[in-house]
Amino acid sequence: MTTPEPTMHPLEALEAAEREFAAGNYVESSRILWQATESTYAMMGKALGLDTSNLIEVADSLDRKFGGSDSKSKYHYRGYLIACGLMRDHAEMEALEYYELEGPHRRLPPFVRQCYRKFGSNDSGK
Repeated sequence: MTTPEPTMHPLEALEAAEREFAAGNYVESSRILWQATESTYAMMGKALGLDTSNLIEVADSLDRKFGGSDSKSKYHYRGYLIACGLMRDHAEMEALEYYELEGPHRRLPPFVRQCYRKFGSNDSGK
């Protein structure tokens, strides 16, 4: 099992989550993916000077600033935060079936990588 160090950068954690998922360690992969995604939201909030104690507010601010007018892009950041919450739920309660885990594990890593490219942070996301 790959447990990320507290100082592991979220981009490094994504690789660990992907390895764990491929190995069938779905609870651990979900936990790592959840932590990497939450750290990414905190990083984006800090980059915009937002209070990062409420990630829903961060996501909503990002959607207002960068979201489009159509329904698909209007809640872009909030939607990914919801998927992050699903990973938290699975890590804590094994709440999801495999088929429900596939989508978030496929979509969240590219999203996190894109956010780091867009916001250009080199910090740990903490």
